[in-house]
Amino acid sequence: MASMFLMGSVGVAVANVLLAGALLALYAGVYGRTKAPFSIALLVFASAFLAHNALVVYSYVTMMPLIDDGLAPYMFGIGIFEAAGLGAMLWTATR
Repeated sequence: MASMFLMGSVGVAVANVLLAGALLALYAGVYGRTKAPFSIALLVFASAFLAHNALVVYSYVTMMPLIDDGLAPYMFGIGIFEAAGLGAMLWTATR
């Protein structure tokens, strides 16, 4: 049975996918309006976060029995900090 921290890590990673997808959509809109080269860099940045978190979700789900329960709180903490960062970026970009 997977630990609650590991299940929480999967949930946070799914939330990070959603946050990164929202950032990607927002930056695509900015690029569509401005055609600024910096917007392309933001699109690449958001795409990298989206790909990273999609891979995290896949790897956590498929390798859950192999992950030691001692690592789960650290993985959960890393996901929470990433969610906070993505959330702050999304909040700032919408202001």
